[in-house]
Amino acid sequence: MLMLKKKSIFRIKLWLLSALLLMIFSAAGMAQEAAKDSEYLQKIALCKDIVEKNPLQETNFFISQDEKVVSWVRFSYDSPENFVLRWEWITPQGKLYHRGEVEMEAGSYNNYRTWYWIKIRDRYASKLPGEWKVRVYINDIFLAERNFFITRSF
Repeated sequence: MLMLKKKSIFRIKLWLLSALLLMIFSAAGMAQEAAKDSEYLQKIALCKDIVEKNPLQETNFFISQDEKVVSWVRFSYDSPENFVLRWEWITPQGKLYHRGEVEMEAGSYNNYRTWYWIKIRDRYASKLPGEWKVRVYINDIFLAERNFFITRSF
């Protein structure tokens, strides 16, 4: 009985710590930044979903029961040829988890919004808690890198 109480107290403390971290990182505004990374990028945001081409619930803190992590970008780019937007999702261990691409037609893109996501819930990502990274490129031109956290839910 005593062991069960200790285990419950530990879980409560761990849950409270996770909630505190969530508040700290959400308040810090790290999920959305005016991009200084590339001349082509106006904005990048990490969020839980997209509504009408805009980020919903911007954050850089996710739990294993969240459906997905979305990397949303707004950029401007002129290209006489087709090009590729690429997202690289890096695990806390520094390994490539997933590479996603969106093929774009040649043209002039001004304040164009697009996004890419990885699923968390019931996927391998939910079993890899820690600090992740997402890197975004146009062809081989680096646009931005953002960090985010996935924690286990209790």
